[in-house]
Amino acid sequence: MPISISFFLIYIGSELVAYVTFRRVRKHYLGEYGSTRPMWNGIIERIFLYLCLFTEVYHGLTLFGALKIGTRIKADENKVSNDYFLIGNMISVSMVLVTTYIYQNWIV
Repeated sequence: MPISISFFLIYIGSELVAYVTFRRVRKHYLGEYGSTRPMWNGIIERIFLYLCLFTEVYHGLTLFGALKIGTRIKADENKVSNDYFLIGNMISVSMVLVTTYIYQNWIV
């Protein structure tokens, strides 16, 4: 299934929603807007998830989860940053799943 212009329009829309959502989540948990570095990390992560879903390499989702956990293991973390991390990842993965569903069921 080739990815069309309509997917890119949906993708850009979902990234704009992600940007606004993550700014609000960051403000709630950290009390600041912070740098844009996590935003770029999230975009790259979501592109990886889209590639896994569109190429039907579903075990890539397991790899993604394992990498996220492996890079997050630290003994000195506090509850706020762990909650922030969990909420952010759940929003990010949910956005990929919803965007993919919309594209595959409403557009194609």
